[in-house]
Amino acid sequence: MNSILRRSERVALSGLFVLCVTHAASAQQPAARALGAAPAVAIVNVNLIRMDRDRVEPGQTVVVQGDRIAAIGAAGEVVVPEAAMVIDGTNRYLLPGLTDAHVHLSGFLPGLTRQDFGDAPLYLANGITTVVNLGGTATELEWRQRIATGELLGPTIYTSGPFVNEPRVNTPEDVRREVITQARQGYDLIKFHELPDTTTGLSLAAYRTMNETAREAGIPLVGHAPVNLGLDVMLQEHQSLAHVGNLGNIYFLPLQPNFSFLIVSATALSVLILVVLTWAGGALVGHMRRAVPHRSRTLSRVRAVTGWVLLAGLAGFGSAVLFYPGGLLFDSITLRIVFTMVAVFITVAAVLLSALTARLWRDSTASMSARMEASLVSIATLALAFCLATFWVPVSWRSSDRGIERVAARIHDAGISVQTTLINYETFSTTGRLRLLQDPGIDYLRAETRDRWRRQPTAGIPGYGYDQFMKKVTDALHRAGVPLVVGTDAMGLPLVAPGTSLQRELELLTESGLTPYEAIRAATVAPAVFLRKDNEFGSLGVGKRADVLLLESNPLQGVAHLKRLVGVMVRGKWLPSEHLHQMLADLVAKE
Repeated sequence: MNSILRRSERVALSGLFVLCVTHAASAQQPAARALGAAPAVAIVNVNLIRMDRDRVEPGQTVVVQGDRIAAIGAAGEVVVPEAAMVIDGTNRYLLPGLTDAHVHLSGFLPGLTRQDFGDAPLYLANGITTVVNLGGTATELEWRQRIATGELLGPTIYTSGPFVNEPRVNTPEDVRREVITQARQGYDLIKFHELPDTTTGLSLAAYRTMNETAREAGIPLVGHAPVNLGLDVMLQEHQSLAHVGNLGNIYFLPLQPNFSFLIVSATALSVLILVVLTWAGGALVGHMRRAVPHRSRTLSRVRAVTGWVLLAGLAGFGSAVLFYPGGLLFDSITLRIVFTMVAVFITVAAVLLSALTARLWRDSTASMSARMEASLVSIATLALAFCLATFWVPVSWRSSDRGIERVAARIHDAGISVQTTLINYETFSTTGRLRLLQDPGIDYLRAETRDRWRRQPTAGIPGYGYDQFMKKVTDALHRAGVPLVVGTDAMGLPLVAPGTSLQRELELLTESGLTPYEAIRAATVAPAVFLRKDNEFGSLGVGKRADVLLLESNPLQGVAHLKRLVGVMVRGKWLPSEHLHQMLADLVAKE
């Protein structure tokens, strides 16, 4: 994209050639079909990557008739129609077009994107021939139809309808009616998502009805994690996830449905801090007055044990900050062991403090203030021990290697797919934000959006490595055999630009441990399988939609080769790279 202006002369020559070849056929075709709308197109002597396995088939010819692949075979065996446009594939590589399975074509907020799917060139110029819009209206249905008829030039659209959740729909009857209505209106899938005014989330009955109705209607469903209901319910209903990061708030650190543990723990620790500070202040005043303290041996022991409990609690809190998901040392088993030992110590101390408190209440010489002090710290320590034993310690081990592998196996057994959206989590760190701010794709957004994004802060959350943690989770899911589907959430949050974000997402997948073939498969075959449209697109085969990429070099040797486009074919329309570059330049020129 950086060479757009320097290549303007090549664009003009290429456009002239294509128009000459297709003049007769285009005279009676819609305007959007003019480019590359020859009766047939033959890509000859090409290295073919069907995406059915990790292999390259050299010396192949692919013939396209209309918007379908008509023939595939050895270069010397396939008959090329006389009137066909011939594209030389020598030393080049042909594979299916890419799919971004998680985009927001109209933007998550109004005014972010162009009217009439004006951002389509951003997808096409990055090899994306299919998009899955998660959160649509009649507008996206209209774009889908206009693209299908050739009135608009852009990637094929599959779209969900409006988000399904309370308070827009509440009862099982409401949910059933909504899912059936969206299916009848022609939406391709259902999106379960928190709304801006969501309070508690769908009830168990409504959530089960939503999934059951989608299955009955034969329409795919994907969504956020039902954090109020928990992981077990989600797996029982086989609900696919729209973000790998959703596993954070439903499994690795499920604070929302367990907020009471956080409140009780924080309150208990605060009480201990205040009590110990009060004791320390009193001791300091007494020392300054040279007063001799008069307290029972039992109360002295209560204060000593409480001091150790506070130190242990603070040490446990510090270690948890380091090893919980995204912490600097999230891989550390040592810190988890320390945290567990802290919990054991505090539990023993809670029992001891309870015994000492009971002794004070039996001691007729003990003052009421001493009894109240002991009771307060005993209750606080018992509460802290309870929270540690029943919530914090079990949760701390969920993000260990064994814990990640365990949940990955359960997700695989449930037969659900997970959309990656790893690029989302780069927005959390300073390094990631700096990289995203330099994304050339931002240069081609609407001027207002572009300027707003360029003013985004560069600093992320200090020391927060959630992006690295999610790579580890993604690797575990992949090794467990969970179907990964590439999505980016483009235009769903700032700095995630259409098109280029998918290229980065594929890089992040290979950084997570996937091979180039496995990463590309997650952006071709996997989305088609999820949508139950693998007979239409996702791999190369006779009768499938003619969505292909022609590359200068082999993408199976590295996903960066996907950027070396010779051209893109979308539903049989051939778009050479020069034309794609000009389409991008025109976006800026029209601003």
